[in-house]
Amino acid sequence: MRYIFISLFMSTAFFGVGSINLNAQEQTQQVQTQEQTAGEQEIALADEPLEIWTFIDDYRIITGKTLHLTVQVLWKLGITVNLEGVDKIDLSPCKIEGVTIGERQIFDNEHDYIVITYTLSLPSGVGEGIYSIPSFTLSYRNEVDKTEGKAASSPVAIKKVPILVEGKVDRDVITIGDRINYALTIRHERNVRVIWENIEKLNFSPFDILKKDIEKTTEGNIEKILINYTLSLYEVGGKKKTPEIPELTILYYKESQTQSGETKSDTALIETREDKVAAIPIIVNSLLKAVDVPLEGLKGPLYYSKKDVFLNGYLMMGLGVIVLLFLGGASLRSMAGRLSPVSPKPVSETPKIALERLQHAVALFRFTEEEKLNRTNIQDINKSLRAYIGILLGISNELAQSVTTTDFFNYDTQKRLTGEISTTAGTVLKQIDTVVYGRQIKKEMVDTILQGIEEIIKQTRG
Repeated sequence: MRYIFISLFMSTAFFGVGSINLNAQEQTQQVQTQEQTAGEQEIALADEPLEIWTFIDDYRIITGKTLHLTVQVLWKLGITVNLEGVDKIDLSPCKIEGVTIGERQIFDNEHDYIVITYTLSLPSGVGEGIYSIPSFTLSYRNEVDKTEGKAASSPVAIKKVPILVEGKVDRDVITIGDRINYALTIRHERNVRVIWENIEKLNFSPFDILKKDIEKTTEGNIEKILINYTLSLYEVGGKKKTPEIPELTILYYKESQTQSGETKSDTALIETREDKVAAIPIIVNSLLKAVDVPLEGLKGPLYYSKKDVFLNGYLMMGLGVIVLLFLGGASLRSMAGRLSPVSPKPVSETPKIALERLQHAVALFRFTEEEKLNRTNIQDINKSLRAYIGILLGISNELAQSVTTTDFFNYDTQKRLTGEISTTAGTVLKQIDTVVYGRQIKKEMVDTILQGIEEIIKQTRG
């Protein structure tokens, strides 16, 4: 737990966020955006009575969608932190949709900490651009020397965008010929125009498009386009044995407005932009193994000598009859004497075994510069987490590995997990999907996933 928390601290170096102690000299920090080069600033952990660290899951946001701001509060032993009103702080221009306050946990022999997660959204009237989630302060009291003080978080930059595109599948493990439902969701502001000629020419190779349904709705000032594709794969060709739904590019442009408020489309002034949907790997279960058997030419009739007929024919038949008689006699003796012990039933995996496997996978993870190695390790953690939650739900490991994140908790028909556990686990599984199927694995997102897994383990243990 200590090493995970330290890694979350260090991840803030990529965002330029951390804590400021107000008893010391006030400092000002420039809010950084996601596009800035990581590593330009070196942040050392301060040995303060109270420290506040913040990071965010995604800097891009559009009206109608939410983002999660994670706040980690660390304090020394002997310090009492005033957490009253943390669910009502002003984070303008963002609106707080929900707050999750974790329980107090032990960091090391000298510190305790808690994790607070804010679900935020932007009002519909906020325009496109970069905004700042403001800092907030928490007060504390030192019970040893009876002194008081305050600490503050740093502001966090977010980017309001005019369009968000995402793609999801209902299943990512198939056999040849199975159908996959791929949902392409496009949310955009009313002055944004999607180029339909580009959408009509989207290529899903090696998958075939069997059906396409388009649904358009309006959510406040946001227009939503939902395109449901029915895809299928009939053969796996080429050297790539694991096919994938390819990366999709959506083209759009923004209409200008006249002084009277009317939209104006001038083809000479159109600036075409693009937004991309990450590729999604699909696992194909091979039921039959392909074996290349060389074909031999036609041969004439083959004649056997009497010696060959005896050795390869009658002798082998006689030995077969003797073996059958021996096995039959052994079976009769076993049934008559009841001497054969009952075969023990195979030991099924227990929640404890699955939990130990999950903890082992988390403990072995080390973030490296090798994208392929990081992705493999995250996939191992994903399998272990799905196996553990699946056992708690009472479903098979095969089903737990194949079901989509959206439908995962629909199998909890007996309500074996509490709403809090289901919410936390669902958030972590969606974050893992984003990392596994994203174009680039970012350390801060991995740290968020590991923190969420620790929270799941704590909730399910109790």
